This record gives sequence, structure tokens and C-alpha cells, in this order.
Amino acid sequence: MNDEPSGRLAAARQMFGFGRKMWAAVLALTAFAGLLIVYSYGFLEVGLDHIRIEGPPLPDLPDGSSADVDTSQALRPPRFKLCRDLPVSAGYWNLTTADHSAFVEIPQHSDIGVGESVCVRVVVPAQYTVAPMTFVPFPNAPWDSVMLDLVGRDTNTSVPVLLQMADHTHNYFRDRTHVYEADVVLRDADVYHAEGYIEFRHAKWNAEAFLDPQPFEPEQLKMPDVQINVLDEDGLSPYSLQRYMDLPLCTDSDADGRWVSVDVLPFDASLVPPPDNHNLVWLPYDCRLQRFTYSNFTKCLLRKYPLVHWFGDSNTRRALKKVSTLGKWCAAEPDSLVCTCNDNTEPFTNYNANQRISPFDLDPEAGGAVATGAQSENKSRIVAFKWDGLTTRNNPPWAEYFTSDFEERLGRPKLALFGMTNWDTAFESRAFFAGEVAQLADVVDAKYPGADVVLRTGQYYCCTSDMDKFWKRRYSRLRNSFFDQTLIDHFKTKFAGSRNVLVWNVAQLSERRPYKLREDDLLKCAANHVRSEIIEIENQVLMNALCNNAID
Repeated sequence: MNDEPSGRLAAARQMFGFGRKMWAAVLALTAFAGLLIVYSYGFLEVGLDHIRIEGPPLPDLPDGSSADVDTSQALRPPRFKLCRDLPVSAGYWNLTTADHSAFVEIPQHSDIGVGESVCVRVVVPAQYTVAPMTFVPFPNAPWDSVMLDLVGRDTNTSVPVLLQMADHTHNYFRDRTHVYEADVVLRDADVYHAEGYIEFRHAKWNAEAFLDPQPFEPEQLKMPDVQINVLDEDGLSPYSLQRYMDLPLCTDSDADGRWVSVDVLPFDASLVPPPDNHNLVWLPYDCRLQRFTYSNFTKCLLRKYPLVHWFGDSNTRRALKKVSTLGKWCAAEPDSLVCTCNDNTEPFTNYNANQRISPFDLDPEAGGAVATGAQSENKSRIVAFKWDGLTTRNNPPWAEYFTSDFEERLGRPKLALFGMTNWDTAFESRAFFAGEVAQLADVVDAKYPGADVVLRTGQYYCCTSDMDKFWKRRYSRLRNSFFDQTLIDHFKTKFAGSRNVLVWNVAQLSERRPYKLREDDLLKCAANHVRSEIIEIENQVLMNALCNNAID
């Protein structure tokens, strides 16, 4: 009587065993098919390791295209992740200086290709203080000012890490842990490491209103024991020096780039602007600078901008000394005090450099000479306006330049160039500056109809504080950059689509200088003037932007 149940049980077990084997086979085949799919897309992720099938990405196709695509080129997703895809460790937000010093984190540090980015974070643990909350950052600006670069081992390229606040409420409170991050694009093949420090905590970088600048007491950052290896695996990098001469000529004056030693150039160095005092040349990544003579620049102005109105402070004066002497100023004695820092009392005859309004005519052969009478047809004319930015220190006020007979007295130019933010950052609040910028933009709209506009940024500033008891200039690296951006944003917004507005980004040139040179050079001049060799390169950037699209 018990045989029948036993037989059925055995049969059931046999069928179940066969079923299990069948399902195991199905699962195995499914897994294998999944592996093939992942394999075909170029990588298999296991933990933090990636197995990659190398090959360029498929070309972008226009919408609706049915063009044939060579499927032998496997799709390869980026080997990097953006900061937004790499969560901040929850434990970081509860750190204090009693637990840990401030540190740099590179959460994903596998090899990347040229032109790809790496996420860099800085964690600044909470530092509790009983000091009064005197200093505050600008809205949506960080409490801490952190200067950080990724530095190439072989090229010595310095890439600034332009940190932003991570998305967390703690970043808006002074006495909480702060986390900053940036996706840093690396275009030069090299092995990179991080260098930098905290310049100021508790918003002391922002001496607004009547606050005094604070002593510069940098705080060390603990650096990660990792390096970023940037590879040009197929040798086809568009940023390679081997392809620099194939790039289109630059027609903008704020193209990102890097400083490169003349010794490693694979082409004749005379084809690009001259080097600085360390034999380094400035090479943008996406366009090519050619070397302009001032004679050719003068001819370009005569064709395109025969009349120019040029506003600025002592930095503009130094630039115009180069222009008006056709580059001869400081060419013979570049290491003199006049050429490295301060030319305030230098006798100068090519134009009246210290007058409030100083017109001078430019001849391609003879250079500049003080203008007398009507403008000649075979000479361009520059009207140099000396001002102290848009500050209340101007005497008379800057707006009084633009009287009702302004055009009758000084003409209607096709180009108006405005240099500012050096004095503004030093002596005014950002709110006051923003109001003056808006007023200036209205003046430009009314007094310069149809003219091209060039905005010259302030000079780069870092690595110190101005503790002079008389001047008390409220410079800081971060504060200067916010003032520059206030100017640029307003003009770009107001004149969007209606006229050409170029940004002559001289600050960027100094910010991207090799890390150590940046500190060494800037600390040698209390006036924050750059050397004459850097002035020459700044001018070359402008000449290219204005004249490359006007070459016959």
C-alpha cells in the first residue's frame, strides 16, 4: 500500500531534478547573453574595476538620420564619473577639526583620456568659533576660499580646480562642515597630482563695506595619495602640440589654454606669441595664436577700428606703452623696476600717460604720438581715458567723461575698451559696483551705438593680502573673480545678440601659470602689476582676437 506514494514521489523528484537543470541552463544562457551585451558596450564593471574594450565613440548623427554606421567601432562609455554621480560620504558632514584636518578627495581615480574630467572634492571640517560673524560671503559663495590645482608631473601644466559648493544645506552655515567639488577637464596627456591650500576660512576672503583685509595665513590641506593618469591612447588628441598649428586662429580673447616650454615645441617658436621670462609660451587648447607685430596691429586698427576709446587704470597704461612704442617699451631692460612692477614716475613721450584724457595717433612705422588736430586718414587714433575703475575715488566722477558734447569732442569709435575691477575690488562693495556697472552699460548703449565692446578683467591676485596701513586694498583671489564675473554677466546679458562683447581675460593668463611661478612672480610687486613680458602676451591675445578675422 505504501509502494504507490513512494513511486510517485520518486517520479516527482526526477522531474524536479530535470527542471532544476533546465532552469540552471536557461539562467546560464541568460547570464552569458548579458555578458555579451555588456561586453559589446565596452566595459564590465566589477566593484570599482573596469574592463574596457578600447575604441573611439560612435559619431553623432543628426536627428532622423539613417546613415550607416561602422559597428566595428564599439561604443565606449566615458571612463570617468561626474561629481553629481559620486555621492559625498554621509560621514563627512559630521566632521570637525577635532576629528580631521581639511583634505582633498578624488573619489574616482582610474585612468582617463585626454579631454575627459575627474571629480575633485575638498572637505573642510567644521571649525567652531566664538568670533563675531563679521565677514560673510556673497550669496551662493563659499565660506572658505580654497586655491587648488592639478599639476602635471612631466609638463608642469597647472589646471585650476574651480570649486563649487556641493549640494547640501551645511554649506550655507559658517560653523558646519563644508564640501566643495569640481569636475576638472584635463586636456594634456600627463600624470597629475593635487597641490593647494585653504586661503581663508569664515569668509575672511571677502572684506566688504568698511572691513579691513585680513592677514594671509594659509591652512594646509591633506592631499590624497593618488595620481590621475591622462592617456592619449590612440595618439589622436586634438590638444596635442603636434596638431597645434592645424587649429583655427583665435578670434576670442578668453580662450582656455596652458603654458608650455619653448624647448618642447614641435614647431618654430616664432610662429606663436613670444615667451615669458621663464621661456614659457601661452597656447590655447581650441584655437591658435599667431605672433602679431605692432605695426601689423596698427594697420589692422586703421582698417577695422580707426578710432578706439580705451578706458583703464595703470595696467592699461602699461599695455598702451607697449602699443604706442610698437613693442619697444621694456624690450631692452625687462628686469628693471619699471618693467617688472612700477612705472608711475617714468617719463614717457609717445602719449600723455598720466592725463585723464589723452588722444594719440598711431603710425605703423613711427608708433604713437600725441594727437594734435583732426585725425589723419592714414593713422589710427586711440583716446586713452585714465580712471580708477568705477569707484568714488575718481575725480571728477567717471560718468562726467560722457558729457553732452562727448561725441563732438572725441568722436564716435567702432571699438570701446573698458578695463576695471582692480580698484573696484579694492575699495568698493560688490553691490555698489554692480550698480555702477549697470550705469556704465546704459552709457555704452547710448554713447557707443553699434560699437564693439572689449571688457578687460582685473589682474589675477593670490597668495598674499594687502596689509598696507594706508591703502588697505581688499583684494583676494576669490573676491577679485566675483567682481570680474559681475561685470561680464551684466554686459553679456544686456547686449546679448545686439553687439559683439569680448572678454579680454588677463586674469586667466596669470591664474594658469605654473603653480610655483604664480606665487613667486605675484609676490614681487605690491602694485599687482605683471612683468612687461606678460603684458606683451596679454596684448598678443587681444591683437589676435581683434584682427585675426580681419586679415586679408
